[in-house]
Amino acid sequence: MRMTTIYHLLDERESFSERDGGAISRWAGNVLCGGDEIVVCPSYDLSWKFPSERIYQLPRWDFSGPIHRLVYRHRLPWKLQEVIYRTVFRPLLQKLKEGDIVYVHNRPQYAAVLATLATRVGARVVLHMHNSHLVKSSRGQLAALRNVPVVFCSEFLRREADTALPNHFQKTWVVYNGADGSLFRSAEQRSRSTPTVIFTGRLQPYKGVHILMEAMRILQARQVDVKCMIVGASGFGRSKGTRYTRHLRRLKPENTELVGYKSGEALASLLGSADIFCAPSIFGDPFPLAPVEAMAVGLPVVASNVGGLPEALAYGGGVLVPPEDPEALARVLESLLGDLRRREELGREAYACFKSHFTWNNVRNQYQRVVQSMTS
Repeated sequence: MRMTTIYHLLDERESFSERDGGAISRWAGNVLCGGDEIVVCPSYDLSWKFPSERIYQLPRWDFSGPIHRLVYRHRLPWKLQEVIYRTVFRPLLQKLKEGDIVYVHNRPQYAAVLATLATRVGARVVLHMHNSHLVKSSRGQLAALRNVPVVFCSEFLRREADTALPNHFQKTWVVYNGADGSLFRSAEQRSRSTPTVIFTGRLQPYKGVHILMEAMRILQARQVDVKCMIVGASGFGRSKGTRYTRHLRRLKPENTELVGYKSGEALASLLGSADIFCAPSIFGDPFPLAPVEAMAVGLPVVASNVGGLPEALAYGGGVLVPPEDPEALARVLESLLGDLRRREELGREAYACFKSHFTWNNVRNQYQRVVQSMTS
C-alpha cells in the first residue's frame, strides 16, 4: 500500500529559512523536522537542516515574480486568479497521488484552487490559518473551501471565522504555535543591574511598538530605572526600513534601543538577558510566536488583551493590559520592575506553561491528530 505524502505549501512571501523566513517557516522548520513531509516553497536555504529531497522549490512561486505581481498589482478577480494559479500549481499537481495531502499555510485562495484540482487524483487539501485572511475570502473561494478541513492557530481565529461564516466549515481544529526549548533556554539567574524590557517581532504599526515606546517615555519621566530593547525589523531577514521604522527611531526615548533583526542563537541570547517581555499589539494578534519564545526563556510576559494573546497566558506567566493605552502599560511595567519576587514568580509560571503546552513537540502531536483524522 502506498504511503501518504504530505506537501506543506508555504506562502509566496515565505522563504524556507531560519534567518530569512517568517513565522510559517519557523512552524514548518520545527514541527516537520522529524517527519517525512515535503516543504513546498518559493525559495530556501539549508539552515533548517532539512534534507534537500524534502524541499521542493515550486517554479514561479516567488512573490517578486511576474505571476504574483500581475495578480496583486492589478487586483484580478477570483476567476482570473483561479485560471492563473491552476497553471502555477501544475508541477505540484503532477506529483500528487491518491491519498496524498496538500497542507496549505495561510492562503485560502490557493487552498480553494487546489481543492478543486487535487480531488481529481484522489488527493486532499488542508488549510492552516495563521491570521485572519480567511474571513476576507470571496464567495467563490468560500464555496470551494466548504469541505476543506481548516486548522486555526488559536481559538480566537476559529471564533472569528465562526462568527463571520457560521456553520460554513465542516471540520475545524486549533493547533497552537510553540517554541524551541533547546534554543530558547530558561536563564539560571538574571542580572541584578538595570532591568530590561524586551520586544521581539516585526516592526509594523499593528504590533504596537510605538505604544511601548510611549510607555517607556512615561517611565523615563518618572525616573524609573529600566532600559528597553526593541528587536526586529519591518520584515524578516534583510528587510528595508519603512516610514514606520523611521518614525520609531525619531520617537524612541533615551532608555530605549533599536537593535535590529536577530534570529537563532542571537535572538535567544537577547531574550535570556532580559527581565520582562512585552507584546503591545493593537490588533487581534492571532497567536504570535514571540511571547511563547519569551516564556521558554522564563520571562514574565506583559501583553495586550487582544486576539490570541490571552490564550498564550491562559495558564499563567504574565499580565494582560488594555491595548493602545501607554499609561496602563507603564503602570504594569513599573509595578513589575519594582517587585523582583513577583517577576520571578511569573517567570517560573511562564516557563512551566511553555513546558506543559507550547513546546514544538506538543504542536507536532496536535498537528498529527489532524493528519490522522484524514488518513484513518
